[in-house]
Amino acid sequence: MGCPYISVLTVSSGRRALLRRQADALRAQTLAPDRFEWVVCLNGGDDGTRAELEGLELPFGLRVVETDERLPAGRARNACAQRTCGGILLFSDDDCAPAPESLAAHVALQESGLCVALGAIDFASEAGTRRWRPRRARYWLLNGANSAVPAVHFRAVGGFSEALAGYGGEDLELGYRLARAGVPFRVLPAALTVHQGEDARAGADAGKARGAGANAARLARMYPELRWRLGLHPFQLGLKRFLLGTGLGGLLTALGGGSVAYERAYLEGAVGERAVGEGAVGEGAGGRPQEGPASMEDAR
Repeated sequence: MGCPYISVLTVSSGRRALLRRQADALRAQTLAPDRFEWVVCLNGGDDGTRAELEGLELPFGLRVVETDERLPAGRARNACAQRTCGGILLFSDDDCAPAPESLAAHVALQESGLCVALGAIDFASEAGTRRWRPRRARYWLLNGANSAVPAVHFRAVGGFSEALAGYGGEDLELGYRLARAGVPFRVLPAALTVHQGEDARAGADAGKARGAGANAARLARMYPELRWRLGLHPFQLGLKRFLLGTGLGGLLTALGGGSVAYERAYLEGAVGERAVGEGAVGEGAGGRPQEGPASMEDAR
């Protein structure tokens, strides 16, 4: 069999029900099934999910990758990419369900010229659905929910960085290197995915927030020119400390930050990692984690 045009890359750890939901969404695609494949990384080992996936009647190709230990998202996506055959890599996390026309829209755009494509996201939660549509093609909006990258460019820049640990930051870092390499970015609101649950920055997952903050500090050591984008500039640090310390965290959220709980834990993670690498970052930590859809205000 020949290689499909597009490979859908999904990383999952013990979330079988979400993978079944995603499989149903991929079955419903208007794109011909011989034009795409699904590459799933069972991150941290197989708990029986592989047998269930391989037992599904799927009209498109399926490849399953297993890792012995649970890897950060970027490294796990790299493991997927090593097994792909398609010329376009579409990042689609396991809590995302592409709308029926989504893959066809991605293919049509890439056939008009290779680029990094930034699709749209509906965040569906008990509180309702919050819509995000990228309005500007910016490297920091690359995300793991609905972004497509030509495989040739992905491999030319070395894929996702494996220098980061834990949660957050890998998408911005890859986007930055792709932009520096001259790869064009384009918005694609016609390609929609439905994300199960709210944007992480709107929640109160302290573990994710601290991880994102720590990785932001690591990225600032790697790329000092990104301190402002990462929220690591001294002015940003001072403003956040003031707002969080005086009970005005809601104003921080209104200015485009995450929830108060998220921003507080993010700041803790960044400051803690800065202490580990003292002197390499300079004064400043905290700010907004740039994980693609984690910086929705920048798309407006």
